[in-house]
Amino acid sequence: MPKKIIGLFTALLCAVTVAGCSTKPTEPEKPVDDNKVVEPAAKAELQIGQVEAAAHGTKCFTTATVVVEGDKILLAYIDDYQYLSAADATGIPNSETLADYWNEGLVLGSKRVNAEMYSANMAKSGSTVAIDVNYNTIQDYVAGKTIAEVEELAGKTSDELIDTISGATLVDMPGYLNAIVEAAKAAQGNPKVTYEGDVAALKIGQVEAAAHGTKCFTLATAVTDGDKVVLAYIDDFQYLDGAEATGVPNSETLKDNLTDPTKVLGSKRVNAEMYSANMAKSGATIAIDENFNMVQDYVAGKTIAELKELGGKSSEEVLDTISSTTLVDAPGYVNAIVMAATASK
Repeated sequence: MPKKIIGLFTALLCAVTVAGCSTKPTEPEKPVDDNKVVEPAAKAELQIGQVEAAAHGTKCFTTATVVVEGDKILLAYIDDYQYLSAADATGIPNSETLADYWNEGLVLGSKRVNAEMYSANMAKSGSTVAIDVNYNTIQDYVAGKTIAEVEELAGKTSDELIDTISGATLVDMPGYLNAIVEAAKAAQGNPKVTYEGDVAALKIGQVEAAAHGTKCFTLATAVTDGDKVVLAYIDDFQYLDGAEATGVPNSETLKDNLTDPTKVLGSKRVNAEMYSANMAKSGATIAIDENFNMVQDYVAGKTIAELKELGGKSSEEVLDTISSTTLVDAPGYVNAIVMAATASK
């Protein structure tokens, strides 16, 4: 055979061999498992509760709000309310009209809202940790613990707790822990909301608002998962006749700040029976705490955007939507919950 033909044949053979060697064998397709089980999202039964307490001395009162799953505390939120200098502090909503109840130069204010001013005064006494940072440190520590564990913790001395809850420096930590325990126990008596998701994703926010007229202020709490409201809690605080109503803790000393010492600042939930009886005289057929609960039940599971849209509607439209409630200021309460939900982020 001529050399040229042999060379050409050899070249072609090499090319075919190389091409064949460089081709990967086709892998067989993996069979589709139509029977594969998709794990459902975890379900949790959540409850929320709130109490007022005398956690820190006699010049203020504490609000503690807690979310539980069974006997476990998932989230907590604490704040103190105190009469402060009107020249330095921001008062609660409706302060302009509520000022008629206060001695001249005073406002009732949240320590969280006034954290910068209040913490600066604490620093003059040697404190190195801001008041809101202290609250947050306590809240973070109790999250994930059982009610019994926190109750046992509250029995320790202040010095022991400062060593245990690293970063918190409040000498009255036992008081705040006891308030959280009481709020957790109160939550266990409230309706359950089924939540499907990771409880670690939940966040809590709380605000004061002027949801109902000018004679009270609203405390609204929202628990969120992303842009969805999972739980909510609302209450109003109003100055009431001390002969008929139960005032907030420390009312006996707090009355020194009032122009009329026969009045007390009271929670409408705590005084639901008395307050609802007065409402009935004006034709109301549903108790105030039941009305609050109906609003809370409705917002659970709604997105912040949905509730914001609802809060922009008229009272009649909202009452038609939340068919069970009779509160003419239902839009105000919905908007307060939206504010709290936004604050949770």
